Amino acid sequence: MTQTAIKALGKRIKALRLAKKQTQAYLAEVLGCEPMTISRYERGSYAPSVEALEQIAQALGCTMEEFFKSASPPDVIKECGDLRHMLCDIAYTTADIKVLREIVEYAQTILPQSDD
Repeated sequence: MTQTAIKALGKRIKALRLAKKQTQAYLAEVLGCEPMTISRYERGSYAPSVEALEQIAQALGCTMEEFFKSASPPDVIKECGDLRHMLCDIAYTTADIKVLREIVEYAQTILPQSDD
């Protein structure tokens, strides 16, 4: 994942956390990690794994898709190649077949269907 994408993801995590009126300390306690870990995610100095994102989504009562919905494509993804790299990074960091299937199913719902 590019540094720009990591920072955008961190901002989105923070926005979702604040919308739920949760502190970093509270979220860290729910996740069983240190508050500094949440701070690093939100500042974009460290990218959470797909598994960590799943836990954060569950703790915040949101879906995985919500982490990426408001991301501005010009700010996050400058080129199609960047997006490919991001998707590959996500795919290679998880061994959970359910997560991979959810990613594919979501992608299929937003991609234009060809008439082949």
